[in-house]
Formats: sequence, structure tokens, C-alpha cells
Amino acid sequence: MDEKVAAQVITKYLKKGNMARCLRDILPSANLSKKQREDIADIVHTVVRWKRLFEHIIETRGLRVSAETYVKLAREGAQADASSYPFEYRYSCSSYVANILKDHGDWVEYLNETPPTTLCVNFNKSTIDDVISKLQEESLPAERSLLPTALLTTSISKYSKVIQERFAHVQDESSQLVAFLAASLGTSLFDFCAGSGGKSLAIASMTNNKKKLYAYEINAIKRATLKQRCSEYNANVIIEDTLPKKKFDLVLVDAPCTGLGAARRNPEAKYVEGADDFPSKQDSILRQAATHVKPNGLLFYAVCTITPQETSNVLEKFISDNDYSLLQSEDFPYHEYLLENKYGFVTRLPRGDLFFISVLKKPL
Repeated sequence: MDEKVAAQVITKYLKKGNMARCLRDILPSANLSKKQREDIADIVHTVVRWKRLFEHIIETRGLRVSAETYVKLAREGAQADASSYPFEYRYSCSSYVANILKDHGDWVEYLNETPPTTLCVNFNKSTIDDVISKLQEESLPAERSLLPTALLTTSISKYSKVIQERFAHVQDESSQLVAFLAASLGTSLFDFCAGSGGKSLAIASMTNNKKKLYAYEINAIKRATLKQRCSEYNANVIIEDTLPKKKFDLVLVDAPCTGLGAARRNPEAKYVEGADDFPSKQDSILRQAATHVKPNGLLFYAVCTITPQETSNVLEKFISDNDYSLLQSEDFPYHEYLLENKYGFVTRLPRGDLFFISVLKKPL
């Protein structure tokens, strides 16, 4: 049953792409248990994670190109015997990504791992001990993270009562680290690209609603979701429908990006062939966000990617045009989980995504 449904998902994915949407389109109507859904999702993630390698194996062995073949290779663990293949096949990525990762052996291995599901505990409705107890009552694992709000668990926990009752939300460990850093560096905070609110919820939780937190999202549908989630999670966030004229101690720019740093959770990111128009969007957003920073305030840039075009290049261009200075890691809590480079840092939590962050100080 599992392999048959997995093949249906892979058939759709091979035609249309977008792994997450294919899973959402098929799994809910397949009359499966939570465990079966998790097993199928694992198979699909394995196929997508190793797709380029599997394509190479299918071609060199003369196998039939079908979803069933991909599922069979995933079940057999064909990726374990790839050491003799060229880099982009061995690590199953595009040539563009291979050129970025060839000098970062630790990253390339890491991005092919299967990550844990991580929860961000909502301190405005619960405690970490209470959430652990509730998960244990449902026979779900719970391991404390290096961060005080984070719990490492299993993907089945997405269906847990702690999620349904808004005692926690699913959020990667490094995303929570970004929220921690932002929350620690300012009194009035503005989440400039809030999306559906993951980092706003995290900041509201870890500060117990004691910071002045504002948020804006240009997409009206996401903004409506943001409002609803903040209400459900008891998060005191002032959500702006239009860009405010206010200025803030810290403006957080969690910009749209290729998502390569989250390839463990979304392996499709390993197949991008370039940064597309993301750098120009990021530059535009960063410059717009800068207009909302108080004198001597901070502009916090964060992207879940490690491509030079979206990280160092964006910051180099912005700094060359603006009189901002870079903050150093010793100014941050948890600085031991930051790997410094010329224009910022890459997060290095043991089980979190790879984020690039840079914190810029505006002159008086």
C-alpha cells in the first residue's frame, strides 16, 4: 500500500514538480493512518533528495523510467553506493549547487541528511515541560534542543494536540535562532517580511509578549493567516496592513530566497540552476526595510540559503551604497552557533537549517 501511494505521488511530482503540493494533493484522500502517511512522505523525500543520482543510475543501468523504479531505488538505498560518481550525481544536486558546495564538504553531507521535526514551544500558552508531557501522553518523542523554546521530535507530532491547541508550532531550530537573535537586539521590533508568522510567533513566545512587536506581509492571504495565527497563539503582534511610517530599533528582513539552506526539508532546492531574480528582490526589500530603522538602530538580514549571490553579494552591494556597519558575533547570544564570514554569519546548529544572517547598524 505504502509503495503504491508513494508511486502515485512520485508520478505527479515527475510531471509537475512541487513535492509538498503533490503530497498534499494525494495523502489526505488516501485513507491512511498517520504512520502510513509518514512512511510515504519519507519515501517521497528520499526519491526527491536523490533524484539526480537515481536518474543517473536509471540511465547507466538501462532501467525503465517510472515512478516505481524511483521508489524501488529509494527502498534499496541505492544512494549508499555512489562514491565513484561525479560530485553532482554523488550528492544529487545541480551543477550550479555543486560548484557552491564543492568547497564545503560539511555542508554537502549535511544537506542530504533527514532532519528532525522541530517544535517552537508557545510560552504564552504553555511551558516546555507541559509540552513534553503532552507529547509523551501521545507516545511521541521529545528531545530538548540547544535553544530554550525548541523541541526535537518526529513528523507525526505535526498531528499532535500540542499543535492543534496552539501550545507549539512547527519551526526549524535555526529559524528559532534567528528569532532569538532579533529579540535580543531591540526593544521595538518590526518583522518586515512576516509571511504567515513563524518568526513573529517565536519572538512573541520567547519574550512573553514583552517586546513591542510589529509585523507586515505584502501578500494579503498570508497576512490574513498571520493575523489569525497571532490571535490563536496569544501573540501580541501589531500587524500592519500597509507599511507604517514608524521607525524601529530593529527591522528583521527574512527575505524570499532559493531555500538551499533548507534542502534537508525541501530537497528540491538542491536542483536550482541559479539564484534567478532573488538577489534583485532581496536588494530592493533590504533598501525599503532600511527606511524603517531608527538612527543607531539595526537592520537584520536573514535568508535560508548559502548562495553567494543571495548572501555576501547582496550585503556587499548594500553596504557600498549605505553607511551601515556590521555587528560582530560577540554582540549576539548563542554566537557559538554562528560561523563568521566577511559579510555576516552562517548558522551552525547541529540539526537546524543553514541560514545566512547579517546584522547592520545604522549611523546616528
